[in-house]
Amino acid sequence: MRRITLLTNPDLCNLHCPLCFLNQRAHATCYGEMPFDVAKAAVERYASKCDEQGRRVLQEVIPSTMGEPLLYSKFSDLLQFCRTLGIPMNITTNGSFPGVWGSEAYLKELLEACSDIKVSLLSSEGGGIDFEYWCANVRRLLECRHDLQKTGARVSTVSLQVTLHGENVSDEKSALEWAKNILLFAEDAGIHRIKWNPVVLLEGVSRTFRDRFEVKEPLLEKLRYEFHSGKLRSSKVKNEGSLFFEKGMSLCPVGGKCDACPFEDEVWVWPDGHEDHCPNPERRWGVLQKQ
Repeated sequence: MRRITLLTNPDLCNLHCPLCFLNQRAHATCYGEMPFDVAKAAVERYASKCDEQGRRVLQEVIPSTMGEPLLYSKFSDLLQFCRTLGIPMNITTNGSFPGVWGSEAYLKELLEACSDIKVSLLSSEGGGIDFEYWCANVRRLLECRHDLQKTGARVSTVSLQVTLHGENVSDEKSALEWAKNILLFAEDAGIHRIKWNPVVLLEGVSRTFRDRFEVKEPLLEKLRYEFHSGKLRSSKVKNEGSLFFEKGMSLCPVGGKCDACPFEDEVWVWPDGHEDHCPNPERRWGVLQKQ
């Protein structure tokens, strides 16, 4: 596996973003926090695998993408363990940088130990963080990165993770204006990449919830066209994400196997150590919701 995701603390977060799968489920996974020995064993298992040339296959370790990874009680231990193996971590955070992780010293520690730090915009869209505070935190992270660069240190890239949903892309005009403003902020702040991901809704959500957040394909197609035509292009910021997948947001069927999964070289490890090899959130969160 090229990279593994450890579901270190899927139920633990300091915010309540409306489109988080746990919020869509309306209850926790009940798996609790991953014991450090489970996390360590998973990393060691995949770190020991090499390709035909003898090169390590594992390139990145991703801590929980459900919940806030910086709230994992053993996050610092996991970060240091991966550093001793020479494997960078790739994290997605809500941008609150809780506890010690909000200090300059710990922000720099993250920047030196990670390959990429993605900050989710969703937390500032009803998740519990004021937008200006969120912007200030992103800028502070980038300022720390700039300070490290001056010393010659190898540092992480900083990206934004943007969820396209019915309240920020409700119509063509507002969607384009909103996307332009995000690009302008990213260029000014020094962001390296933006991942534009259309919202994924679990089957079990209510019709009211779906009507509020679902985005129709014609509007997504218009946004793709604006990016490809250059109207939303940036010479400073790379635009990526599932918005640009060739087959759109088609996912592996819950009851079958996907013929061309873009995540086939990845694995997700649960807190109890069992593994999941499919990225379809309906399998991981929606099916559990119905139990």
